[in-house]
Order: sequence, then structure tokens, then C-alpha cells
Amino acid sequence: MHDDRFDKLAKLLVEYSVRLKRTETVLIEAFDIPDEMTVALIRAVRKAGGVPFAQTYQTRVNRALALEASDRQLNLMASHELARMKKMNGYIAVRGSNNITELSDVPPDKMKLIGRKMRPVQDQRVKKTKWVVLRWPTPSMAQLAGMSTEAFEDFFFDVCTLDYRKLQPGMRALKHFMERTDRVQIKGPDTDLRFSIKGIPAVICGGDRNIPDGEVFSCPVKDSVDGHVTFNAPSIYQGTAFDGIRLEFEGGKIVAATSNETKKLNKI
Repeated sequence: MHDDRFDKLAKLLVEYSVRLKRTETVLIEAFDIPDEMTVALIRAVRKAGGVPFAQTYQTRVNRALALEASDRQLNLMASHELARMKKMNGYIAVRGSNNITELSDVPPDKMKLIGRKMRPVQDQRVKKTKWVVLRWPTPSMAQLAGMSTEAFEDFFFDVCTLDYRKLQPGMRALKHFMERTDRVQIKGPDTDLRFSIKGIPAVICGGDRNIPDGEVFSCPVKDSVDGHVTFNAPSIYQGTAFDGIRLEFEGGKIVAATSNETKKLNKI
């Protein structure tokens, strides 16, 4: 079913995030999302005068490939995908999931092998293309947020289709403030984290790499982090849902890490 919000989002991704120019090529990778959104992206690319390429994926299929992936298979796959990526000027990935833990039973060593083999493709995409990536709203994501599917979808499209240009003045002010700052302390329930950001640049993220966006990010001086932090929202990594994550730091190093999946967390 057609949804005007798909067209609005596709236009923003193509014209604002990727800044696609006439005759430029763009690869669209669609993971478990409605075909209508993929079609909207193809049409937006063509309207901008670009040349669209599209690849659709299903996580269940990816799981089947990953479970028994061999070195030879992954080398061939990486070679093929790298050759294609080298011909792209732009890249748009929209990632949904019918089951956010679909990959949870793929052995961690296998996931690491896949990541290592595919790293040249990722490096080519990040360093050599104009790219943007985003998640797609799904019932499982709405459940994690404690919201109805409809309310979560409305929230998602509202924040993803903001006029990010209007956020720029506020983000620039925050960037300047952060770059004048030395010590930072974050306090909250079971959280007391202290570190320095002195001399570390702050980077504005205004919708040109990730959607939704609006952050200004930095990072701590490597050996300055002390204290502990507890995350009150679950996080999905390689198909595993980590909840109740608690990290303890001393001199910039994690000295203790616990969660509902402590063993897997410590392998990371």
C-alpha cells in the first residue's frame, strides 16, 4: 500500500543526505522492509537524475548463509560486492527485521569471520561513497520501546523527516561548547562516569550519515575514563539482545561488564 511518508523519506535520503547529482550511481540495500519503500527510493534516485541499483535481503536467508559460510564462499562474496561498491557514488541502506534476534544462534566466531572478510567492502563504502543508513520501524522495535506499532511508526517518520538544516545553528553552538570543555561527569541511576574530552574535536551529525540524527559527538581522552555506567535500554548486536548492560572503567579500560548475556558481552 502506498504511503506518502515513504516518498518524503526517500526524497530526504536522496537529495539531502546523499546529495545525489545527475548521472551518479547509488546502491540501495533493503533489509526486511516493504517493497514500496525500495520502490520509492528507486523513483527518488531517478527523479534526481541518478542511476539506481537495488539489492533486497531477508535476515532469515542471511542467517542460513552465515551458519555454514566457508572461507571460499566469503572471499568470493566479498570480491563481488567490493567490485560493485567501487562503481557506486552513493549508498543508501534501510535495515528492518522481522525478528531482531534472528542471528542470535550464529556462532560469534562465525560473525567475526564474516565481519573481517567483508571489511574491505565496508571501508570502500564509508571512505569512497556518499552514504546514509537507517533502521526501519518494525513491531519488534516498537515492543522494545514500549509503544504500539502505529505510535512507533508515527514517531519514526516524524523524526526521520525533520528539516535537519534548522538544527544546524543549535548543533554548531553545542560543538563550540564541547570543544571548550575539559571534564565531563555523567550521573544517573547506577551511573557515575567521569572523563575528559579536552582537545578532542566535536563532530556535527546533521542527517547526512544516519537518520534520524541531530547529535554532536565526541569521545573521551583514552585513559581518562573512570566510574561506571548502566544502560536502561536494550541493545541489539549481531542478533543478540543485550539488556541491563553495566560497564565499569578504570583508567580508560573496561574492568567489568555484565548484562543479561554476560558471557557473550565479555566475548565482544
